[in-house]
Amino acid sequence: MTNIIGTNGNDSLFGTDDPFSSSGNSDTINGKAGNDTIIGYSGNDTLTGGGGKDQFIFQGYYYNDYSIITDFTGVGKGTNPTAAAIAEVDTLNFQSNSNFTPQNMVLTQNGSNLEITFGAKAGYKIILQNFALENLDNLSKSTGATVDLGNILFYGQTTITDSFDVLNPNSTQSTIFRKNTVTFFNDLNNSVNGFDNSDDVINGQGGDDIIDGKSGNDLLRGGAGNNTLIGGAGNDTLDVEYSTGDNTLNGGTGNDTFSAIGSSGNNLLFGGDGNESLDFSGQDNLYFYSDDFHSTGNNTLYGGAGDDTLNAGGSTGDNLLSGGDGNDSLDIFGLYFSISDMGGESSYDSRPTGNNTLNGGVGDDILIAEGSRGDNLLSGGDGNDSLDVSGSTYSYRYSTESRSTGNNTLNGGTGNDTLTASGSKGDNLLSGGDGNDSLDLSGAFENDYQYKDSRSIGNNTLNGGSGNDTLGASGSTGDNLLDGGTGDDLLRVDYKIATGAIATTFNATTNIGLITAGTSRVNYKSIERLNISGTAFDDNIAGNSGNDTLSGGNGGKDTIDGGKGDDLLRVDYTNATGAITTTFNATNNIGLITAGTSQVNYKNIERLNILGTAFDDNIVGSSGNDTLFGGGGSDTLYGGDGTDTFVFFSYNQGVDSLYDFNATNEVIQVSTDYYGFGGGLSKGSLLASEFTIGTSATTSEQRFIYNSATGKLFFDQDGSGSGFTQVKFAQLDTGLSLTEKNFVVV
Repeated sequence: MTNIIGTNGNDSLFGTDDPFSSSGNSDTINGKAGNDTIIGYSGNDTLTGGGGKDQFIFQGYYYNDYSIITDFTGVGKGTNPTAAAIAEVDTLNFQSNSNFTPQNMVLTQNGSNLEITFGAKAGYKIILQNFALENLDNLSKSTGATVDLGNILFYGQTTITDSFDVLNPNSTQSTIFRKNTVTFFNDLNNSVNGFDNSDDVINGQGGDDIIDGKSGNDLLRGGAGNNTLIGGAGNDTLDVEYSTGDNTLNGGTGNDTFSAIGSSGNNLLFGGDGNESLDFSGQDNLYFYSDDFHSTGNNTLYGGAGDDTLNAGGSTGDNLLSGGDGNDSLDIFGLYFSISDMGGESSYDSRPTGNNTLNGGVGDDILIAEGSRGDNLLSGGDGNDSLDVSGSTYSYRYSTESRSTGNNTLNGGTGNDTLTASGSKGDNLLSGGDGNDSLDLSGAFENDYQYKDSRSIGNNTLNGGSGNDTLGASGSTGDNLLDGGTGDDLLRVDYKIATGAIATTFNATTNIGLITAGTSRVNYKSIERLNISGTAFDDNIAGNSGNDTLSGGNGGKDTIDGGKGDDLLRVDYTNATGAITTTFNATNNIGLITAGTSQVNYKNIERLNILGTAFDDNIVGSSGNDTLFGGGGSDTLYGGDGTDTFVFFSYNQGVDSLYDFNATNEVIQVSTDYYGFGGGLSKGSLLASEFTIGTSATTSEQRFIYNSATGKLFFDQDGSGSGFTQVKFAQLDTGLSLTEKNFVVV
């Protein structure tokens, strides 16, 4: 800390300006007598002008700095100050920050001190000790004063401008003084109107105020007390930030913005027609987490027609958005985390605890309630509506918890509706109505951050209605009831991390099925397609009558029955401890796939997608259109009947033998990934110039060479160039009519 003392003359005194100083640059400056210029710079400074007309210059570079002025002299009340008063008037000169404007200025009488801020975006505070609000003013002859005199030079100004008014502390009035200006109330209960066709900035203080901005793009601030703010016509901003009272905000026509950051009262908001935005979150320029930024009251927004937004992240009250027609959004996202590895423990909790409701009406409505601990209801009406109550919890030197714990309901109506409840701990209900609806209950994550269990553990219900619905119950540990309704509905269930084996039942007559795995349970009906991923245990998976996708091979001895329909079996043995061996009986459509200790018995499967091991595999396809990937090692691949795809990730993983490749309609799929084939290949179909039949490449563009006499298939990264020697990666039959059309690049 530096102590700077001036003389009795006209001094220019400068504080320290090192933001990394261990003392924090908190200077004490005393100008003494004379007309002094004092610059505090960074840090929390205490400034004394002494006698005379002193000027205090503020740069506002550093967030969260403040300065205390111990003896600031104001213009005082009235428009005709005395010569003695004029000789002692001090000036605040705000520079270098475009937020230092009359419109952004907020004046707060805190006891005997007046605090001056410029909203959250400026992040700077001036405290005038023992100073009353009514003594702060700017006077101009052009507006009727006897002298040009003032207390504040705002950003970009070189002369005093009469840009704000302060009401008499002992009386009220019905209108503000002038159009297109800034007005500050007193602490009485004021009922004041702005002007029509005027962009008014009106600031309430400690009373219960009624402020009507009339037409124009107005900024109305309620201050303390129970306030009513009426925007009128125009695009208005109504602000009750950090208010402790119960406020009513009516935006009128136009696209209005409501802000209630840190409000602890109950707020009622009427948006009217137009696109309304309401913010309770307190996240703008939040450098340090603090519960002080979050709304704790009950907030209601009646949006009317238009696109309405209520942002109440971290709110602890009950929030209601009746959006009416339009694309409406209610966001109450919250998060909890703690840090316990830094010589102590600290935590931050912004999880909303109230009950939240969005009545959307016609339009695409969104309710985001990640981490919510209350009950959430979205009545979306017609349109593509979305309710997101997903969350997760994980630990890596710190822990976070953002799972929703309440009971969540989405009544979607007509349209394509989505309920995402990943990690939800409450009971979830999606009544989708007409349209293609989606329910996602997917669960845990697996990575190096040691994610804890984030599966949905509540009881979830989906009534899909008409339309093609997609239902996801992966990892959900609750008792789930999923009714797809009419349409072509898909149920996705991923049990890779389940605590027990899958068991399934399906009644083709009633179209009712049951899937269990450990503590997870899904009851379903009217589902046309299944997508099931197995566990590491001995699974018994039965498809239904539709076109199912069933995945085994994650471990254990699995039994899979595709049932009716065109079914696909995916088997991934890339991490197996031994080579693949397969058998398939085309007569009864029964097959067996083994790799090390893993085994899959299957029947009624029309298509296979098999990923091989690092060993020399023997893979036999089915009678359908199979996708076979040998992986590492020199593999033997039989596609069987159907149109098959043979996959190669790289040219150097061994030499695979394709014993029944049909050049008429089958393809070889190669990869362009970093560790893939390279050679400048472009995704899509192979170019004619990139393929040749012969013993080696004859041009620099040729990449794939098929020796028709021997059946060998080579790859050469630079064609006829000398920088790369062609590599054999597959063995085909001889004499095939192979062309570039038999290759696809991904």
